[in-house]
Amino acid sequence: MSKINIPMPDKRDNKHLKKRQIKTLWDGLINWKNDLETSLMECDTQHYCLDTNELADPIDEASVNSEAQKMLKLRNRDIFLLRKINKSMERIKEGTYGLCGECGMEIAFERLLARPVADFCISCKEENEIQERQRKKISKSAGRTFANAR
Repeated sequence: MSKINIPMPDKRDNKHLKKRQIKTLWDGLINWKNDLETSLMECDTQHYCLDTNELADPIDEASVNSEAQKMLKLRNRDIFLLRKINKSMERIKEGTYGLCGECGMEIAFERLLARPVADFCISCKEENEIQERQRKKISKSAGRTFANAR
């Protein structure tokens, strides 16, 4: 078996993950990061600029604006994901990757394979999603109540 060339501390908190599992996840993160960086480098800034000919027609201008908005949204999403990948790689180096950021419990290898940038175990993630849905319901109902009060 070849030596794993991943910068990991000798004492790790994530002992539930075998070194070969960490190598698999590390390699996946590296590939994902490289793909995103390539995609971001290839991004053409022309998509965000309007040609003076396009400004003459309001429909064309709206279409170009809409397309530019979509491209910016995707680019921002990729940048956010790239930050999460870097954070996960940093946690591998620290020996804390694969531990829930909320409860400290182990995140299953299968979950990390499916979502290598997972910060939470499945239980904490589900709880966070339930709380988020409840906050959205409250803010929506508060918005309606405020609008109806006028």
